Amino acid sequence: MFGLERPPRYRLVRPPLIQALGQVRFPVRSRLATLEGVAPVQERLDAAFPYMKRQQVQQVSLLVAPAGPAAAEAQIAQTWRFDDDAGWWLVLAPDSATLGVGPQYGEFAEFSERFRSVLRALAEGAGVSRGDRLGVRYLNIAEVPPGDDAAWHHWFKPELTGWSATDAIGDTTRLITSITQTQLAASPVGELSGPPVDIQAIVRHGLIPANTMVPGVLPAQPRSPAFLLDVDLFVDAPQPFDPDELSRQVTMLHDQIDRFFFWAVAPEGATYFGLEVL
Repeated sequence: MFGLERPPRYRLVRPPLIQALGQVRFPVRSRLATLEGVAPVQERLDAAFPYMKRQQVQQVSLLVAPAGPAAAEAQIAQTWRFDDDAGWWLVLAPDSATLGVGPQYGEFAEFSERFRSVLRALAEGAGVSRGDRLGVRYLNIAEVPPGDDAAWHHWFKPELTGWSATDAIGDTTRLITSITQTQLAASPVGELSGPPVDIQAIVRHGLIPANTMVPGVLPAQPRSPAFLLDVDLFVDAPQPFDPDELSRQVTMLHDQIDRFFFWAVAPEGATYFGLEVL
């Protein structure tokens, strides 16, 4: 996906990461809408996610008739939320499973192992036999310190901060927001081989104002202006629901995101975020 070298092992003392997400979508398994149907999955995940609760999410669909006005149809979707005491969570619906963690994120090895356990629980406990979409998303929001509105200019490379971080903007002009979105597709060759179609990426970056609602499974909302770096890689095509192969693809997607993030951070940003090579 990216023509970038694999970075060394590193950690961030003050990471800007708000959410790390892994999601798999699959054909609807109606049993997962019932307590009896989800019980075998819960049993297999009990060690990692000891707490489960029922959630009902309202989904609104827009219906457009050929000769009439648009109408909105509301439906209630049944989901289950699993949690632990360390900040990890899982949202399970009849057609998807989303693993997430916030700033408590430590290493990808733990993320990978938890996602693998979710895949196995779905295959063994719910009979899921096909995956329709597999994705990994890392959402970073680096809030600007009070009194230093230009601090973000130096955290990431100029290729990301763009002209809005230069003196092209007048001294008395306030920058409200500046967001760039880039969509990419790469053929699955070399270490990317395995997925049945192109691997896709959506990268969003730029300055957002305070109290911006950033979409996510758990919406993020910075308290002050912040620099957003949102990297989402995914495979959108049917494939066999093989937990080992899907886990390998998750590792590959994460590897590409990791390369991009390490490349994107400027030397001053590395100091600010406390980047330490291990």
